[in-house]
Amino acid sequence: MILTLSPTCIRVQWVEMARVMMVEAEWRMSGYAPSMEEYMPVAEPSFGLGTTVLTFLFFVGPELTEAAVRSSEYVELYHHMNVCGRLLNDLQSCERERAQGKTNSVLLLARRHGGSVEAAKEEARGIIAASRMKMLRMLVGRDAAGDVPWLVRREFWNICRVVHVVYMEVDGYASPKEMMRVANEVVSEPLRVPGTGKTTNSTRAPAESDKFGQQAFLS
Repeated sequence: MILTLSPTCIRVQWVEMARVMMVEAEWRMSGYAPSMEEYMPVAEPSFGLGTTVLTFLFFVGPELTEAAVRSSEYVELYHHMNVCGRLLNDLQSCERERAQGKTNSVLLLARRHGGSVEAAKEEARGIIAASRMKMLRMLVGRDAAGDVPWLVRREFWNICRVVHVVYMEVDGYASPKEMMRVANEVVSEPLRVPGTGKTTNSTRAPAESDKFGQQAFLS
C-alpha cells in the first residue's frame, strides 16, 4: 500500500469545520434566517464528513496525493456526498430543529412553497436524488476515469449509502436503538431471500467486482 498522508489537507478540513459551526451558532443566536444559497455552503461542511472521511481515504490502498484532493473531481465528489448527507439529516430533524430555533434546509425551502413542509421535503428529496445520480455517474460512467483513484471514488459512494441507511426512516444518528436494529439485521438475523419465503444463515458473497461492481452499487 502506498500512503501519502497530508497533514495540511486534514488541518484545512478541521479549520473549515470550526468556521462553519461558528457561522451556524451566530445565525441561531441572532435569529437570522439565511437563504438556501447562503445555507448550503455552510451546512455541507458542518455535517462533518470532511473531518472523518478525508482521513480514512488515505488508508484505503491506492495513493491519494494532495493534488488529487485539490482536484475538481475530488471537490465534486465531496460536494455531492455532503449534499446527500446534509439534506437527509435535515429531512429527519426539521421538526426538532424548528423547536430548537436552528436553521434547516427543509424549513428554508418551505418558504418557496407557501410554508408547506411536505412540498419542501419533496424538493429536498429531488436534490438528493440528483446528487446521488451525479456521484454514481462519476463512479461507473464512461468518464469515470480521473484524478481520484477508483477505489477512493467508491468509498465516497459507500459513505453516501451509509448515510442513506442512517437517515432512511429516522434520525439514526440521534437514535441508537434504530442503529442497533439495523446492525442486528445485518449481523444477527437470518438473510431473507426475495421471492422464495426462505431464510439462510449463510454468508452472502459480495456482488461487486474488483473493477466496477455496478450490481452492488445499484442495490
